[in-house]
Amino acid sequence: MVHDTLPLFAWQPRPKVLLFPLTRRVGKVRHTAAKLAGKHGEDAELYWKQVVAANRKHLERVGLSEDQISDELRSLFDAVQGELHRLAYQRQTPGGAA
Repeated sequence: MVHDTLPLFAWQPRPKVLLFPLTRRVGKVRHTAAKLAGKHGEDAELYWKQVVAANRKHLERVGLSEDQISDELRSLFDAVQGELHRLAYQRQTPGGAA
């Protein structure tokens, strides 16, 4: 009897699908960026660490692997940075029609 043909050895866990990735939570990204824009230095760093810790805890509860969590948090960082750049550009560019 060959043991590697047993169904138990062929079993693969179901892949985890995150229905609402952090980067698609536009409200959360905008809120985080707006708060960070008003903070500087240690205050900004502390706030960002709190955001990361809360989201890490949520993603662990959902059941994502450590690699998936790291990818999600990196994507969140990129999305927040993009929103910070957008906010900075919006403040520099005068509005209104020509």
